[in-house]
Amino acid sequence: MRIPSLLLFLLPFCATAQDWSARTLGEIAVYPEYRAPARVVAGEEARIAAEVGARIVAMPARTGAEVVRGTELVRLDDAAFRIELERARAQVALIDSRIGLARVQLDQARTLAGRGFISADGLRIRETELGVLQRERDAARAAQAAAELALARTVIRAPFAGVVRERLAAVGDLAAPGTPLLGLAASADAEVHARVPAAQVDGLLAAAPPTLVAGGAEHALRIVRVSPVLDAAGQARDVILAAASALPPGLAGELRWRSRVPHLPPGYVQQREGRLGAWLVRDAEPRFVVLPEAQAGRPAAVDWPADLQVVDEGRFAIGLQAPAAAAGGTH
Repeated sequence: MRIPSLLLFLLPFCATAQDWSARTLGEIAVYPEYRAPARVVAGEEARIAAEVGARIVAMPARTGAEVVRGTELVRLDDAAFRIELERARAQVALIDSRIGLARVQLDQARTLAGRGFISADGLRIRETELGVLQRERDAARAAQAAAELALARTVIRAPFAGVVRERLAAVGDLAAPGTPLLGLAASADAEVHARVPAAQVDGLLAAAPPTLVAGGAEHALRIVRVSPVLDAAGQARDVILAAASALPPGLAGELRWRSRVPHLPPGYVQQREGRLGAWLVRDAEPRFVVLPEAQAGRPAAVDWPADLQVVDEGRFAIGLQAPAAAAGGTH
């Protein structure tokens, strides 16, 4: 905290050298620890839902089971989808046969047209018929692809490696498209989310590396990002951190960080003429320096050098033996 020289007030005192003693700021400074609630959040968390409607015939993944990407989680009754796929394949085969016949007829028409037995319009009709059949085949192949996709969706697989958090359906249930069947939380890339008062965010960013204290252990963290959104009710911001070691999602505890800025202990902060400050040694004499941002009963942040002399013993009596009159001074 930089204290402008205009805000420093030096008060006269009446005390002899033996009435007080001093210590350096480095000897008495404290570095307050701050805390905020925090919890471990999965990097990815999804409710796996059905994409097609069918009855559930198997759910091999149980609650709490760890799965890798691609593991089968749910299997739906695929009988109707297999029938639809066979129908689509048969339609493609039928059109292929008609196209084969149309090509033979077109070749014959071209031969006859070359001999003058078929008019140009008759030849164009054969060519058009072949083109229409080819477009019908394209549509039939698209229908076949859609049937294959629907059949594939009767088996629901894990989109990422994780842990089954909960099962929301059971074997025998009828799953409709969009119906959540189970919850899956990623087992990797978990983040620590903390709700930090807005006034303390800058201090956190400038502080020593924070830690998460949870489950009787401390975990080293690093700040990944700070949400720019301010919670109107609590006047707090979300801070997202990453842990040096893997942490289980759902773990809750406290985010702790220690300020790098030296603070005067509350006992060194005194009030003189309605202002809070501290006694420093200037020119071998105690001088009262006002701390504009100090609060009674709380450590006061200062930006003084560590070797600065701060009055220790006898500080409570200084300035009380004579009437005080404020005068301007410098830091």
